[in-house]
Amino acid sequence: MNCGDCINQLDAYVDRELSDAELATVREHLDSCPPCEDTFQLRSDVKRLVRTCCGQEAAPSELRQKLREILF
Repeated sequence: MNCGDCINQLDAYVDRELSDAELATVREHLDSCPPCEDTFQLRSDVKRLVRTCCGQEAAPSELRQKLREILF
């Protein structure tokens, strides 16, 4: 696996959407390539931050109402 292939599969890797064989191939590359490992860590951290910061709050009722007016 080269760096371009690894980077292209990182989002699916982070989300565990790859087969076991693909996961192992990406992990092997990450273990031997510090730049790709850094990119993986950054993407993983960003996804965790978004999930933590945005996953629990509901939109304010005023915003929900405005969206309903616009969409319907």
